[in-house]
Amino acid sequence: MSMLSQAHRESLLKWHSLINEQQGRRLRASLRRCHTLSDVWLSEGCRALAARVPSLWNVPGREWRFCALGIVAALAAQVKTIETRQTFAAQLGQTTGSNPVMSELRFRRLNQARTHEELFRQLRRAVQLLGGAVNLPDLADGVFRWCAEVDDCMRHAAQKRTPTDYIRVRWALDYYMAGNPPDEPDAATTDQPADTAATQE
Repeated sequence: MSMLSQAHRESLLKWHSLINEQQGRRLRASLRRCHTLSDVWLSEGCRALAARVPSLWNVPGREWRFCALGIVAALAAQVKTIETRQTFAAQLGQTTGSNPVMSELRFRRLNQARTHEELFRQLRRAVQLLGGAVNLPDLADGVFRWCAEVDDCMRHAAQKRTPTDYIRVRWALDYYMAGNPPDEPDAATTDQPADTAATQE
């Protein structure tokens, strides 16, 4: 289940379009100058996004949402074009020649991030490796999911999830499967177990 509603996704895309237009470049520049999340939260660009989607972050008892919003805002400022044919992690795992866009070592560093600042730094580097062509809605959803899971863990209130619901697992599956596409399905066979053969006397 997505962490962002369709309305939130549309608002994010409209805001991204705005900061890449002449009148919005000041907002983009304010985010690109940020080196830490504290810088991001105080930036004009983050405030502009927060004003557009208050229902996404201003939720009582869910303070982590503002942190997630800041990470998304800063990353969006690095995104040049929206590319949605693959998930964000699959984009990192797609091969160029014989190597993935993001090396396996660097991907492990991303997936082993333990703090919000570390996640922010690793994801910003990932966006740069992709040349700014990113599935922004999927990336944003992943950031919100990551922050939610960390908050649950810190409060010892982990939700019941299947293994593939965890964002680190989903990112890993998408990353590695992008570099190793599944084999073609076997042709249908009509083999029958020997012990099912009927005999007549």
